Amino acid sequence: MLKSAIKIRVYTKMCILFFMLMHLAFFAQANIVILNGLSHEQVGQPGEQYRDRVEIQNSGSETKSVKVYLRDYWFSYTGESRHDEPGTLQRSNASWINYSPQLLTLEPGEKAAIDFEVSVPQSDSLRGTYWSVIMVEGILPPDTTASTGGVKINTAIRYAIQIITNIGDSGSKDLQFLGLELVKDGERNLLNVAVENTGECILKPEMSLEIFSADGTSLGVFKADRRKTFPGTSITTSIPLDGIEPGSYAAVLVADCDEDHIYGTNISLEL
Repeated sequence: MLKSAIKIRVYTKMCILFFMLMHLAFFAQANIVILNGLSHEQVGQPGEQYRDRVEIQNSGSETKSVKVYLRDYWFSYTGESRHDEPGTLQRSNASWINYSPQLLTLEPGEKAAIDFEVSVPQSDSLRGTYWSVIMVEGILPPDTTASTGGVKINTAIRYAIQIITNIGDSGSKDLQFLGLELVKDGERNLLNVAVENTGECILKPEMSLEIFSADGTSLGVFKADRRKTFPGTSITTSIPLDGIEPGSYAAVLVADCDEDHIYGTNISLEL
């Protein structure tokens, strides 16, 4: 069922960007790469176990060492994100995960694997999606250069690999629209849509906007790429409105999570 109309106006955000020259050590440390994706999602039933692995490679020309550890992961449509201690979030599966190794050193070009096992607890109370992240972080070598004053920046790259466990097909699915914002990106109009996952399962909504002229003629459907959102997290997606002339329009905004879970609202646009 569509919600009541929301009227929004376009405005231009003026942003001033300041760039700092970073020490070349940043690029020197960015040689560890993840070979098989930053997200591992599987279905598990209470009492079951499953295994998987994270594959990494040293693509640089020097020996690199990395450490491996677990964290919880939360994010908001505002841009805020946190990697808290494992077990902090209510839906953390960090305590279910055993992994090895915790430290490893790779020669130039060498590949390695971080094996992990997820043991789903035997509990009838488990429903929906549980998740955490395996952090893979480069270890900086000791700095043996003499300091002559000033500020020196050393940066180690790190990856957060999402380990997602869905408890069968259980759990509720629900999505809440938090806000809409029309912005200008140069000459391009974008509709930013903020939504929150208020259910128990991971959602991967595809946002689409169908725009209508004053006489009801459809001017097209405009879409944004799918993005995942976990229970209790929120995201902002941007829908480009290319080719729409300035004016007043009616539109229908739809978040398509799957064929059985589609959420929508009517809005008015003034470009």
